Amino acid sequence: MLRNREIREIHEAALQVLEEVGVMFESGEALQILKANGAEVRGSIAHIPEKLVGECLKKVPSSISLYNLDGGLSCRLGDDEVCFNPGSTASWYIDENGERRRPFYRDMVRFSQVVEKLPFLQMQSTALVIQDVEEDLRAVSRLQAVLEASRKPVVTGVFREDDFDKMKNVLSKYTDFSRKPVAIFDACPNSPLRWSRHLSHSVIECARNNIPSTIISMPMPFICSPPTLAGSLVQHHAENLSGIVLAECAEPGAKIIYGGSPSLQAKNPLMSHPGVLKLILAYNQVGKYFRIPTHAYLGVSDSSMVDERAFVESAYCLTKGKEAGVNVVSGPGMLEGENTQSILKLVIDGFICENAFTRESSLINRVLETIDSKDVYSYCSLLEKEIKVSEDTLCLSLIKEVGPGGSYLKPSYMREYHRIFSSEFSMPSARDFQQEALKELFEEARREAALFLKEALRKL
Repeated sequence: MLRNREIREIHEAALQVLEEVGVMFESGEALQILKANGAEVRGSIAHIPEKLVGECLKKVPSSISLYNLDGGLSCRLGDDEVCFNPGSTASWYIDENGERRRPFYRDMVRFSQVVEKLPFLQMQSTALVIQDVEEDLRAVSRLQAVLEASRKPVVTGVFREDDFDKMKNVLSKYTDFSRKPVAIFDACPNSPLRWSRHLSHSVIECARNNIPSTIISMPMPFICSPPTLAGSLVQHHAENLSGIVLAECAEPGAKIIYGGSPSLQAKNPLMSHPGVLKLILAYNQVGKYFRIPTHAYLGVSDSSMVDERAFVESAYCLTKGKEAGVNVVSGPGMLEGENTQSILKLVIDGFICENAFTRESSLINRVLETIDSKDVYSYCSLLEKEIKVSEDTLCLSLIKEVGPGGSYLKPSYMREYHRIFSSEFSMPSARDFQQEALKELFEEARREAALFLKEALRKL
């Protein structure tokens, strides 16, 4: 995707953004920490100097070991080692009967028990926003449900500032997490360039408690990030660097994962579009250039149901993530842009993850061969095109004009940049998914997954 020279150009542009534009922090504590370490603070904006960024990058561990609840090493995040886990925080759930509904505590337990039986999903996640508990207990309750049902490490995160202490207390009942980390806490800056109070607090407290944090920047070109691949990469990198600096200033050597969840605007955000996949594979290169463990949301289908489109998107994107060595791949089971989790799709995606390691499934390999040979959804042709990195595409002047917490939706921006750069995010034909061969392969996969799920649930 990117040459080393282009990665350096993106990095230099991000350094300019951090120092000249700055990042908004709603947390007074975060601003105090940054100021004490050399950042210039003006109101709620921290201007982070290049020297401080460089010092903090040197402190980030290049690998992270995660443990199961029995104390055994479960996975190592670094180099090109890959660990899959279900996508997190779905508001809707499609159960084993095919009913789409709001999820409950028992669903989180049941879902986690099935994940436990899928060996190539090496980590759990707090995949559902459970509805049958009080709102201020939802984060800790879903973590409790996972820990009840599984021994695997878990990816989770807070909804409110006071969630962290509650969740830390629950973890401490199961393991000495400060010595052997069993959980990753996700923290998502609000694009562009803004950190909420509760997620700043999460990054700080994770650093102090030896809990890894994943910085999940969420660029959406034309909406909350620049309308070019290169420009969105600059903003994505600046947001990740801001989280890294905060964590390393709070506790040198803090464990950080360089992550993201980009999308394109639609009725539901598009997360398996070829342009989004290209953005992910490119930022993964950036993270690896700096020897930081990486993360991506992959396998999140843009379909609203478990169908041939969901199967094809997951097969291609999850496989590409494994080939690229993305260290933490979140997304199995998800539909509708992180809005819905399906337990049937979870099993299908578990099979895809297994094949990404073994390449022994003739069924999934035939799907991948069909995608390549017929350029389904323009995946191959769009990924082959170079990312243009130039003064125009880096969009520094636009990022400066929009500023932290601003919007890229002004008509003048849309007209100018859409005319020049919209081809980077052109919409392929969804009719490609309706090919008869793909439908037949999906039906075969659905039958296999349904049998596995039925047997797994029978034994619970």
